[in-house]
Amino acid sequence: MSWTMNVGGDSEYMRAALLVSVLGSCYVLYKALDAYLAKPSTVHILRGPESSSWRLGNVPDIRAPYKNPRFQSWIETYGLTFTTYGLFGVKDLVTADPKAMSFILSHSSEFTRPQNLSNGIRFFIGNGLLAADGLEHRKQRKVLNPAFSLTAMRDISPILMQVSQKLGEVWKRELSRSNARSAVQDSDINDWTSKAALDIIGLAGFGYKFNTLEDPSNELALAFSELVNGLTAFSFRDMITNFIPAWRSLPTPRNMAIRQSAAIRRRVGVEIIADKKAEVKLLGEDDLLQAKDLLSVLIRANIKENDAERLDDETLLAETSTFIVAGHETVATALSWGLLALARAPSVQSRLRDELFAFPSDSPTMDELNAMPYLDNVVKEILRLTPPIPTTRRTANVDAVIPLAFPVIGKDGKEIFELFVRRGDTISLHNYASNTRKDLWGDDALEFRPERFDKLPEAVSEVPSLFAHLSTFVTGARGCIGWRMAVLEMQTLLFTLIRTFQFDIVPGIEIVPRIGIALKPQVKGQEARGQQLPLRVSLYGA
Repeated sequence: MSWTMNVGGDSEYMRAALLVSVLGSCYVLYKALDAYLAKPSTVHILRGPESSSWRLGNVPDIRAPYKNPRFQSWIETYGLTFTTYGLFGVKDLVTADPKAMSFILSHSSEFTRPQNLSNGIRFFIGNGLLAADGLEHRKQRKVLNPAFSLTAMRDISPILMQVSQKLGEVWKRELSRSNARSAVQDSDINDWTSKAALDIIGLAGFGYKFNTLEDPSNELALAFSELVNGLTAFSFRDMITNFIPAWRSLPTPRNMAIRQSAAIRRRVGVEIIADKKAEVKLLGEDDLLQAKDLLSVLIRANIKENDAERLDDETLLAETSTFIVAGHETVATALSWGLLALARAPSVQSRLRDELFAFPSDSPTMDELNAMPYLDNVVKEILRLTPPIPTTRRTANVDAVIPLAFPVIGKDGKEIFELFVRRGDTISLHNYASNTRKDLWGDDALEFRPERFDKLPEAVSEVPSLFAHLSTFVTGARGCIGWRMAVLEMQTLLFTLIRTFQFDIVPGIEIVPRIGIALKPQVKGQEARGQQLPLRVSLYGA
């Protein structure tokens, strides 16, 4: 297991950065002392591992758990609920207990996203659905719901198929240019899936042609690339910055690049929203003529709301960035890990290809994709084993008692049947640990075996879930609003790619997670090159 962290700031502002770092360190240390002295919650009597780092604690292992021996040993030793160390030794509660997760997620007012995390998201993409809290979040979600309905997904399905086929055409052209129909120069799959996902969310999200599969130099695409790079970075500085927002004000090259990206996104986003509003007004209520992209659906739904519930243009602008971040990075990440899993399991890849070839057309509808059982199993297994965001963090806003389905042993050797948490305690709901529980998924829970979904044990119904008894999309008031679109994108892209190409591993390299907003792949020993996933791609049957 490996992870990447880039420590160090911009040398020309080192003194200012050091001052902010010291202030931030003092603040975090104060919070740790306050938690220890004034909040004697269950957190302090639960067992857990020793800290791996005085600064980062156990964060790298908690946030990069894929087949991580150290993380697996914690589950086996301490059970589904234990404590770990966060920044500067602040203790966090970690749980994959189904009753605890359900309780926390169903009490969204009492357990909210940590404020420092919301601050970071708000800095990068504005106060859209990902950053908004409380009544504002509920208002936004209500207006956004029609854009992610089953009907809306059925309407955008042809767009997803169009981009998937475009990706296939580009790869075929690359094969032809290489004069070697057997390989695409050990292609970086992560780069291609990211481009395809961006093109999809551009067209399906707000009718905008990024066209990065053909030309990655699009101004808005580059601006969003800068945004994603900022969000996917993981360093000591990034963690401190979320606690001390003033760090964002320093005129460092990185902060200036992010601001420039925001200016471009604002300028182009304002134009897109104005054009969409004019289009909706011109076409009126004629559903046959109305555009089907998510932003158009959102604007039509927004117009129907009363003044108090209607979203202003600033919020609509934030939602466009939210569409990109939530609908681009996560899907690209899941698909990359999925293609790696299929490359490692040739028999699964072959069986999936047989099912896809049995379909008489190269452009199935959403309902036809849903009727392919093994494709459905493969998508579920990818999302089970490699959830793009393996943990979900919540902060208790009140003192509370959280029930447990599975008691754990405390430091004193006694069983703990419920968790007493104090206001301010942080809880990490571990989606990956929930998805890989051996008591639910079997002794082979860490192995890629899509057939398991043919017959699941009844006990999986206890898992709080939006899809397939998985914790991947969370649930409750902050459950992933775009889960249907994510599943449909993966089905569509896999349909086209597996029918057309063969995927094999590149010998001699090891792929490991890279911590960020989503858990991206990288090559062990090449961490400085950032996220990448080399796979050997060949034209099937050539």
